[in-house]
Amino acid sequence: MIEAIVYSSKCGHTLAYAKELAGRLNLPYYSLKKAKKYLKRNTSILYMSWIKEDKVIGYDKACYYHVESVAATGIFPNTMETAFRIKEYNQIYGEFFYLPGGINKKRLNLLQRITLKSIENTLSFKLLDNGLTKQEAKALEAILHNLDYSDFNELEPLIEKYKREDTEIIS
Repeated sequence: MIEAIVYSSKCGHTLAYAKELAGRLNLPYYSLKKAKKYLKRNTSILYMSWIKEDKVIGYDKACYYHVESVAATGIFPNTMETAFRIKEYNQIYGEFFYLPGGINKKRLNLLQRITLKSIENTLSFKLLDNGLTKQEAKALEAILHNLDYSDFNELEPLIEKYKREDTEIIS
């Protein structure tokens, strides 16, 4: 059973999810930078972060703890294929949950804005060729308009999982 939620957030979407989930599960939550101050090395945690080019930011540092599950936010399609690709790329061995996030360009540094512009261009060319899926169109819209697709209802599988584990231990 997890003892805390540790998170990394760039635009604020992951932080919002971490706060909501911590409140619903009655758990403490800490930023990855501050967690060492409060948690011991092998503390069981849920790690929440954001995705940049399939990389779950900070996951390598979060592995200092016992990472039971990972939940990451992104703007691309929430499909089994996306989740599998991200889980495999990051070598995540526990459960992985993909959460819809958003974009806030003001919170990105220059290199990140350039990378985002490249993704925007790629998706725009696909749009011109009529090869854009509905979910890719939604991602392009998020990039163009700084949209937020966060939805606390998406936390339900995590809430069910950890409330069920808590109940099983008590019984």
